[in-house]
Amino acid sequence: MGMTGGIQARTVLFTGGRAPVTLELARQFAQNGHRVLVADSLPHTLCTDSRAVSKNFVVPAPRHDPTEFIKALRQIIQRERVECLIPTCEEIFYIAAGLDDLRVYCQVLVEPLHKLKPLHNKWLFMQKMQALDLAVPQTWRVASQQALKSVLAGEVPERLVLKPVYSRFATQVRFLDTSTPILPDIDVSPAKPWVVQEFIQGRHYSLYGVAHGGRLTAFAAYPTLFTAGKGACIYFESVNCPYLLAWMQTVVAAEQFTGQIAFDMVEAENGVLYPLECNPRAISAVHLFDASARLDQAFLDTTNPLIQPKQDKCAAIRLAMVLYGLPEALMTGQFANWAKAMMTARSVIFQHGDPLPGLFLPRMLWQFARMSLQQRRSLQTVSTQDIEWDGMPIEWTLQPEFIVGSQHQ
Repeated sequence: MGMTGGIQARTVLFTGGRAPVTLELARQFAQNGHRVLVADSLPHTLCTDSRAVSKNFVVPAPRHDPTEFIKALRQIIQRERVECLIPTCEEIFYIAAGLDDLRVYCQVLVEPLHKLKPLHNKWLFMQKMQALDLAVPQTWRVASQQALKSVLAGEVPERLVLKPVYSRFATQVRFLDTSTPILPDIDVSPAKPWVVQEFIQGRHYSLYGVAHGGRLTAFAAYPTLFTAGKGACIYFESVNCPYLLAWMQTVVAAEQFTGQIAFDMVEAENGVLYPLECNPRAISAVHLFDASARLDQAFLDTTNPLIQPKQDKCAAIRLAMVLYGLPEALMTGQFANWAKAMMTARSVIFQHGDPLPGLFLPRMLWQFARMSLQQRRSLQTVSTQDIEWDGMPIEWTLQPEFIVGSQHQ
């Protein structure tokens, strides 16, 4: 293939075609001359009808049949002469487990599973951040109702947040006011431990980066403004905060990390940055870059200088903004801000030059709606149930473990 902006145009395989971030990356890579392939275990995804994608492949669900999933990817890589495999969603953990098999055939932009697990696991992540001498919220690990009672019987902050060690979308997050303690009814066990964490009041941010050998080649950050329920952001507006970049560079360098990595964090009222969790994969910050920013080079060129989106660049999942953002804005008196966001933000799915993903969005949503009705589970739950990775079963002690929160100026 030819040259594109100083690097050789390549055949790139993305996994996770259902995700808006994958559609975004596919479009940007294709606009910059690369041949884009996409694999997913769903028959209909956002990428299925995108003109940016040369071929789509339906592969076995990694959670249900990881061996066949890796085998299918290997066959695609060999047959299509793929030069780089880039996972985007939680299937990344299964690809990391099969990394030794896959990287014989092409570059795989992912760390080994033993390196990803302590970032994905919310308890191990807190231990890792504390070991780097970074500020962390007070955090306990509990693996039983008795352990939870033991924590609450001690000296704890007035406001707490509870969440499973492995979870996503904040769908299982519980908030607890210890001044009027009512033991929350949570599904906690040695097979499903939770963290109990000090609630930090402040401004929430999501940070995202692409890194090679501990050096960032792309970075973006956005504050939490509009969300779908308690969890996933649906509106993204870039902010230029050097101290957020410096924090990210510290962690990425310490980890000598390669691949995509993201963090949720809160800036406390006293200016201290507290990490809350890590997602070692793509997040919606990729929507803040446009094709001219050359995000493809940040992935493919290990020597590429750091790129960042323009200040105040904004994008939104418009359907979610109507379904979730509008009711919330009306209830909180933020309608004017919502209306401004809707008028100025670029749609992450609907694009005039590539209209079919938007036009066929109902087809993908119907897949999830049908599964949701059949299984009596939420739409968010069924949307990732075949790609989720919740670690290996671990025998936990009943005694909670504790991280003493630290204050760093």
